[in-house]
Amino acid sequence: MKILIAIGGKEFSKPTLDLGMKIANSFKSSTTIAYVGKKISQFSEKDVSVVHQNLDDRQLYRPGIRTLEWAYDFLISKKYIEETSKNKFDDYLLVDEENARMKVLLKEQHSDNIDLIMRTGEIIEQLKDEVETNKHDITIIGGGGNSGIHNKLIQFIDSAVFVVKNYSVNKKYKILLPVNDSKGSDKAIHTAINFAKSYKLAVEIVAVYEDKKSHNKTDKILEKTKNKFLKNKITAKAKILKGSTVNAIVNHAKDDSIIILGVSPKNPIMKYFFGSKPISIAQKCNCPVLVTK
Repeated sequence: MKILIAIGGKEFSKPTLDLGMKIANSFKSSTTIAYVGKKISQFSEKDVSVVHQNLDDRQLYRPGIRTLEWAYDFLISKKYIEETSKNKFDDYLLVDEENARMKVLLKEQHSDNIDLIMRTGEIIEQLKDEVETNKHDITIIGGGGNSGIHNKLIQFIDSAVFVVKNYSVNKKYKILLPVNDSKGSDKAIHTAINFAKSYKLAVEIVAVYEDKKSHNKTDKILEKTKNKFLKNKITAKAKILKGSTVNAIVNHAKDDSIIILGVSPKNPIMKYFFGSKPISIAQKCNCPVLVTK
């Protein structure tokens, strides 16, 4: 599995980075930590070149380098990277790669499984290109700021998307798994089983009665799903919710829930104009949400 963690401001990126690395370590995944900044104009690039001629390279920080340095120090402080006298961030190379991608190379190897990169340009476009080019399985992004970014990521990016909203290391989380008869729901169930096993999390499976005709079908889906978890020796309970699907799930979720959803089968353009239930739930809820694909 390959994980992409997108970071921005230092303070708001702490829970995103912490949870992302917990997931990466749990699944023994290779991890890319990415900062996306504004594209530098050709005029600015010339200025940078001139400054390079007059300053030691380490005195010049391109936009985003300080954030990646902070992320690197954070990984050391949380023991995701082993600290040594040789793996300081102040001795690095910034390698320009294709398509507005730059990779930070420390002169002393810090980890075979963690890459630090910068991209310049529009954030959705750059993260989409990063996922497509490097085949990331999960993109993890903070829950603060502009919710439109989360919506567009879920709509247009090829990987699963984990929106880290109001995550706290001090909470004992449980998985909230809404299910129905869609293929997206099957993927969410598979992902929830893997997460529950890895983190030893309890699971609450919910389904919503959308109309009277669907009751029997919904009951069977709920029971079948619960049995899958019990066969995997995972603590699970099931519950029927009533009302509109989005509001019922959002109102039922607690701040210690991690909601795992299957993506709508609509194509991205249809979702953009008409929306989808996973996108609406991710936008309205107040807890972490993983939308699988």
